[in-house]
Amino acid sequence: MSSATPPGKFEWLVILPDHEGALEKRMEHFEGLKSSVESGFWKMGGALLEEVPKEGDALKIQGSAMVALASSKEEVMEQLRNDIYAKNDVWDFSKVQIYPFKCAFRHP
Repeated sequence: MSSATPPGKFEWLVILPDHEGALEKRMEHFEGLKSSVESGFWKMGGALLEEVPKEGDALKIQGSAMVALASSKEEVMEQLRNDIYAKNDVWDFSKVQIYPFKCAFRHP
């Protein structure tokens, strides 16, 4: 079962495709996320892959997928605009998708 969401907050599924050739810029990301993860704003996140990697091959990353806990879509966009990937032009904001998300289950 899913956990209770705090009043006034809702989860948002966020899909952010990368600009072409953005892989080199991706490596700076995790330190900048730390405070948002610890505060509970970001519930999960990771890379969108072009394909399942074969053993020994590098990941072919095409973007990011995350779940946020926020009061509005606008709050999610504000957080995204302050992200190092936005500032370094990794994500293609013309293709961003943000959906209200109701989790049916979580498995640790």
